[in-house]
Amino acid sequence: MYRAVVTDLDGTLLNNEKEVSEFSKEVINKIREKGVKFFIATGRSYPDTKRIMETIGIKVPLITSNGARINDENGETIYANDLEKKYIRKILEMDYKKYGEEIFLNLYSDNVWYITEEMTMDPFKDLKYFLPHKITVEEAKQMSVSKFFFIGDHEHLMRLEKELFLLTDGNVNIAMVTPECLEVFDIEVHKGNAIKILMKKEKIKMSEVVAFGDGFNDYEMLKMVGKGYVMGNALYQLKEALPDNEIIGTCDSDAEAKKLIELFL
Repeated sequence: MYRAVVTDLDGTLLNNEKEVSEFSKEVINKIREKGVKFFIATGRSYPDTKRIMETIGIKVPLITSNGARINDENGETIYANDLEKKYIRKILEMDYKKYGEEIFLNLYSDNVWYITEEMTMDPFKDLKYFLPHKITVEEAKQMSVSKFFFIGDHEHLMRLEKELFLLTDGNVNIAMVTPECLEVFDIEVHKGNAIKILMKKEKIKMSEVVAFGDGFNDYEMLKMVGKGYVMGNALYQLKEALPDNEIIGTCDSDAEAKKLIELFL
């Protein structure tokens, strides 16, 4: 019997308008009334995730920055893990533009979004809710960093991914979360590990958890829980890496909510 649900946001619970549909909100609240725990695990920062949580009308612990942060239902930090300083410096000093002039670098530090140059692409449809702060590379070197993320053309990012692996000797976690977004975080950071930490606190076994995701940053999460569902709109790399996981419908068809009805209602 499953006792908890963990969901990714973008490409999973959120529709193409970057919103939680009214149908999904209704289903989430109904399963919670039945005693099923509901959690969010996302690459977004805590403030942005909290805003989305509040639109659902719930108050729950949140896993953010791909597992680098866990905050309880009251917003208190119960887990934090940042990149090592030597890798922060190496990444900030690398010439990532040689892989594509359109690529731009972003980072999260203490739940704040920073950029070191003006954005050349605008892949975020809900920027009005959460805006970046521009800083210099030298300022960034002095900060703690929970994750870097590079925005750019998919083919260019794939080449950059190989360079990042060599640059860090494979000692950081690198994940393609969408075709246009490549993220870097501490080697011990991933959603699966964060869920394990949170479920231990909640006294729930990993085998009693179901999860939903669409990006390669969801791989460990979907692999480690009792049942991991892959979205129909998921990255091809995730589908290939999890051939035995059930693929459901797309984020724009309320596929997660429909599966929750099958499982719990």
